[in-house]
Amino acid sequence: MAPAFVLGAHLLPPDVRRRLARPRLFAELDRLRAGAGCRAVWIGAAAGCGKTTLAASWLAARAAASLWLRLDEGDRDPATFAGHLRQALQHAAGARAVRRWPAFTREHLACPALQIRRCARRLFGALPDEAVAVLDDVQAWHDDATLAPLLRSLVDEVRPGQCLVLLSQRPWPAALAELRADARVAVLDAASLAFDAHEVQAWSAMAGHVDAGDAWLAHSAGWPLALGWLAAGLDARDLPALLSSSLLAGLDAADRSALDRAAWCPVADAATLSADEVHRLRRLAHSGVPIDAAGTPRAPRLRLHDLLRQALQQHQRETREPGELAATLADMARRLQAVDEDGAVALQLEAAALDTAHVGGADATLCTLAPAWLASARHAALRARIERLPEARRSAALWFWLAQAELPRSPGAARACADRALALLGPDEAGLAARCHALAIATHFQSFDDTRPLAARVSALRALGVAAETCDVRDSAQAGVAVGVWSALFLRQPTHPDCAAWQARVRALLHEPVDANIRLRAAMLLAKQSWYQGRHADLIALPALVRIEPGRAGVQPYGRLLEGLMRQYVAWAGADWPAGLRCTHEALTVADEVGIHLLDAHLRLHGACFAALRGDDAQARAWLDAVAGQADPARRMEAWHHFTVRGWLALRGGDAAAAEAASRVAIDAAQAMGPDPHAMALALRCHALQTLDDAPALRTAQRELVALADATENRLAALHLHLLNAHTAAGSGDRDGCLRQLRQALRVARACALWAPIGIEPRATAALLNEAIAAGVERDAACRLARAMRLAPPPQASVHWPWPVRVRTLGGFAIEVDDRAVSAEGKQQKRPLELLQALVALGGSAGRERLADLLWPEAEGDRALDALEVALRRLRQLLGGPDAVPLRGGRLTLDPHHVWVDVLRAPLAARRPVDAFLPDQTAHWAVTARERLARGAPLSASLAA
Repeated sequence: MAPAFVLGAHLLPPDVRRRLARPRLFAELDRLRAGAGCRAVWIGAAAGCGKTTLAASWLAARAAASLWLRLDEGDRDPATFAGHLRQALQHAAGARAVRRWPAFTREHLACPALQIRRCARRLFGALPDEAVAVLDDVQAWHDDATLAPLLRSLVDEVRPGQCLVLLSQRPWPAALAELRADARVAVLDAASLAFDAHEVQAWSAMAGHVDAGDAWLAHSAGWPLALGWLAAGLDARDLPALLSSSLLAGLDAADRSALDRAAWCPVADAATLSADEVHRLRRLAHSGVPIDAAGTPRAPRLRLHDLLRQALQQHQRETREPGELAATLADMARRLQAVDEDGAVALQLEAAALDTAHVGGADATLCTLAPAWLASARHAALRARIERLPEARRSAALWFWLAQAELPRSPGAARACADRALALLGPDEAGLAARCHALAIATHFQSFDDTRPLAARVSALRALGVAAETCDVRDSAQAGVAVGVWSALFLRQPTHPDCAAWQARVRALLHEPVDANIRLRAAMLLAKQSWYQGRHADLIALPALVRIEPGRAGVQPYGRLLEGLMRQYVAWAGADWPAGLRCTHEALTVADEVGIHLLDAHLRLHGACFAALRGDDAQARAWLDAVAGQADPARRMEAWHHFTVRGWLALRGGDAAAAEAASRVAIDAAQAMGPDPHAMALALRCHALQTLDDAPALRTAQRELVALADATENRLAALHLHLLNAHTAAGSGDRDGCLRQLRQALRVARACALWAPIGIEPRATAALLNEAIAAGVERDAACRLARAMRLAPPPQASVHWPWPVRVRTLGGFAIEVDDRAVSAEGKQQKRPLELLQALVALGGSAGRERLADLLWPEAEGDRALDALEVALRRLRQLLGGPDAVPLRGGRLTLDPHHVWVDVLRAPLAARRPVDAFLPDQTAHWAVTARERLARGAPLSASLAA
């Protein structure tokens, strides 16, 4: 939603028809703009140096297509600034230009510069190639920390031929020195703006004082505003002196009243002042008083120069009774409310600062505006306005809205504000009290600085009549409460007696016609909980329950990311790594499209697991490195997820020491989060310690894991414990005990669809699963787990191991891919299958040239190698991909981790005489191989001579 809070005068340059043209500076601006690579010009000088007049008169002289936006204090809020940019573009280029303007939502506040960049891209993309965009009063962005990233985003999106002009009372920010160093930004400083002797002479002549040029120059030092005073017959070296000695002393009461009232208005026009007051201000502007005029003669918009406005405000504070001035400001705020709510609030806050009797009015206005401002992501603007009121005078409702404004930035601060509200509430304000408690509980899912149990808050909610059994999730507001309360309970305190009831309400709302974004968040959180607790079977039905098309109207951009994260969790349940990778790429693409990157770390970490389980280690490392590059230790959930995944991938790669170190970081982050994340990190550490053979540390860690599993009934932790116990039993020679633990582990895996438990050590697990398969213990589950985890077969693996490819050559020829027979018939299959047979006959590995000579002896030149390439491509298609037959160093090999071949695996003593090698193959290489096998010679030496 684009907020409508910009006055037209913010979008118009001042009227410069009566101002002196400055060809010298026009030429300098032309030169700077034409510089190689220049995208922006910064004009930095104090108030009264003529920055705005220069820019406006340059645009008028060049008749350039332009966009003008004057910033104010409200633009410190990124969403407000984005809304101002939108309205400036609409004013300059029409409604069509803003039809696809990027929406600014609460989730963008985590990194607002990225969304401002998208807005800038849209803005400059809609403006003509030679357009100039002017941002006036850029000093409203009050510090470099705020200014630097927003400015960089704007400058980067200026297209060739266009120019961004930035007018500020401050010098170019040091934080952006590189933009100036590489000539993307040119700077015009205060010294350049001073009038030279020739320009002063021209001005004095235009004012009818032909001989006054030298005196004016000496008196003003070329300061444009001082020259304007001299041209108007006002003799003063500074504005306070001007007010006391010349300007105010010469005005009648009505003129002074008009100036006094205009000093508090962002813009003086018919909406804020009377017609007589506007007329008086126009007359004063024509007489030389520093008032900028814009608009039309019938609808003028006037704005006092900043120096004049500030001086008049200070003068009134010093000379008028505070109560009287406050009453005037409150009256003006009421008139301004309909056309400029920001300006009205500013006046009310000023009135409250002068007289505490007006605090209540400002408080009530902010409470009224808060929902709309929060819906427009104007959290920073709301927070800044509320903080101008004394804490002791804020109402409970205002503390609640401040809590909402703090929530994206600091959940802990939001919780503290909610508690301040609760301390002020009486017994007849149960509704607001319930909202405060619900907000405070929900913050425990986002912030982990408070580890106290949630029982007291949940009990307080129940006492206020808010409980799971009374929560009507058909109402979107109550559905939001249910999701917030349950999300904190399942993560922080899953053993709370009300947790199951709240979960039931959250699951029920998936069937109700409530806000689609609430349903998506509920579904994602249900998926997250199932993943944490190892109940992956519960994930499979979630997409069908939600029944929401993420692209439909009403679904916010963040909802699309929640849907992507939910699909990742579902991929874990189905062990569908290709689908997991697809939804990872799609979700990250959506994140770039909508400019929301809150979930990027989690999306990439799941994606890294999917890539590793798919065999794409390079992609897994790339995503892991991307997360490390953006890591922030303060974000505990990300830190836990990051180091849990990093440790597991290290363990899969054989570096148990690195895995153990990573697990300790993950445990440290998880302890404040809750028992389920803690259990996942602790399981990783147990497997790493077992691999390192650190028995004492393992016993301690395993006891902790047992306690967590027992307390929470976490099925993932139970599976890990059974595997750890099986490994211990196997190491002590207790085969029966090992198989008992394996049977229990595999039953858990089958019942819960736990086909890729994060944290297990692959080599030890492969040996254990091979034992189960050989003994017929839950063989199907063991095979599926080994296949999903992409476990390399142990040396003693039998034909029953879940080999991706099985090849039988004794007594006949047959192929199975993923336990499914592959037909050996058909003309196109002949050459690929002969290539496979020849590879087996040569012991499973041979050079390309040797194979080409054997299979295409009559071919000339490179034709045999070309034929080999075609046959190899078709063979890989038959066998499910390139992994089965890799090509390294000019040699083709049957990967022993991927392909089981009976003649290469079965011991010679176990072969029956009747099991002839490839009995139907008559080629000489097959005959020779049969003869060698009959003599007891290994195939690796076949055809060597």
